[in-house]
Amino acid sequence: MEAINTRTMVRDFLDQPLKEEEKQLILESAIRAPTAGGNEQWYFVAVESKDSLDGLHKLLVDAQRAYFTEMLKVPWPKDQIEKWEKKVEAGLYKAPFYVAVFTDMRARYYTRADVEERWAEQSAAAAIENMLLAAHGMGIGGCWFGVPLLMEDKFYEFFKVNKEEMRLVAVLAFGYPKQKPSPRQRKKSLKEVVGIL
Repeated sequence: MEAINTRTMVRDFLDQPLKEEEKQLILESAIRAPTAGGNEQWYFVAVESKDSLDGLHKLLVDAQRAYFTEMLKVPWPKDQIEKWEKKVEAGLYKAPFYVAVFTDMRARYYTRADVEERWAEQSAAAAIENMLLAAHGMGIGGCWFGVPLLMEDKFYEFFKVNKEEMRLVAVLAFGYPKQKPSPRQRKKSLKEVVGIL
């Protein structure tokens, strides 16, 4: 419970590489997650070379910009975008280690493709949470980016995967936090989100 209650998203990382054993533990935690039907329909791409890190960072910034300007019902005003761009220039979202998470649909096990794909996404989401908690337990910050889904084709091209076989779920960023993370209170209380039958 301590790990769950103290974990929060970290978007600002030190310019310091993770240790190999830390990266390995993060990835190993992913495949220990619950998996629908025991089918392990997930696939992970670890990003750690300088060119790939720089290229992915640029794509994440573009996707985040699309979120602020196109996805929100009330887009960010120009001055807010400009403040955010200054933070990006200072290194916001720039991590020493990224992991892209896909559902692996090359092998099929069920008669209902629609349900199978949702189950695979649920398995991938469990793997994502495992990685974020494992990282936090080692003092490593993590951020779950769903914004790549706003410009999927660019990310499929970057990762060189076939989107009919591998479906992008998210990109995770990992690194040592620049500041000590401070979790915020939830907007909704337990009473508001739990029904009892």
